[in-house]
Amino acid sequence: MNTTEWDVLVVDLDGTLLCKQGEVSEQNLHALDSVRELGIEVVVATGRSFRECKHIVERMGHYGVCITASGSQLTTHEGEGITRSVVGSSVVEQVTNTVNAKGHRALLLKDDSACGMPYVLVGDSPLHDASTWWFESLHIPYLEVPLIEDDPYPEHTLRVGAVADASVLVPIANALEQQLRGKAKIQHWSAVTCSEATGSNIHLLEVFGESVNKWSMLEKHLGSSILPERIVAIGDGLNDIEVLKEAGLSIVMENADENVRAHADVFADHHDNDGFASAMTRWVLPGGRAE
Repeated sequence: MNTTEWDVLVVDLDGTLLCKQGEVSEQNLHALDSVRELGIEVVVATGRSFRECKHIVERMGHYGVCITASGSQLTTHEGEGITRSVVGSSVVEQVTNTVNAKGHRALLLKDDSACGMPYVLVGDSPLHDASTWWFESLHIPYLEVPLIEDDPYPEHTLRVGAVADASVLVPIANALEQQLRGKAKIQHWSAVTCSEATGSNIHLLEVFGESVNKWSMLEKHLGSSILPERIVAIGDGLNDIEVLKEAGLSIVMENADENVRAHADVFADHHDNDGFASAMTRWVLPGGRAE
């Protein structure tokens, strides 16, 4: 395809640009540079908070905006908040109390750029090993409080999360979906763990504001200046579906969730095999072949 067809590339991180070890390969970095050289705007769109992906953004040499927390926040490449969508206080309280009652910590992701604290962890239950590993490996500080009423930053919650075995979290998620229909967006999927980046039996429950997704935040960033048909999106996860559905070209990774694969225009190779780089060569960079 002729690259002049594209104005924007929206790229997911985990399961797409990153390998299972959470790193960006030299081939993928080179492909990113080639895309930028054509004048195509690169937008990072990830489920991570900015602090959780800051080292990746720096490694990418990225100077554009970042859509973080699955569309909850838009930041600069330095983490400065541009706009955000927070979870309503009643939803935060209900989800937190439900998760605590089942014997798990509630992980409240905060607008770090506004309050200076990435996470508030609510409850007295032991922190799941996967959460401990995540916070320690990325050097993410957090504040622990016993009750939701003790949260000092109630107005800055971007996401309420919980980590547990799938057999535990799925029933919780299903119950919350019924209780919070029309009030919040709920998703649950395999958590990133120390042994692998995707496919784990340990699940992450995430609760957002009702209208949160990567596409809606991209629209806020772009406004009416760029047509959807001039946007390329590449991803693998459930939080990529909306942007894949709307983009002019939707590239889905070989390793993608089955529910995501249904929204592909074309398929990229596995994320562990530099699938991002080969996809850019085939469908975005000059000399690629249309399929």
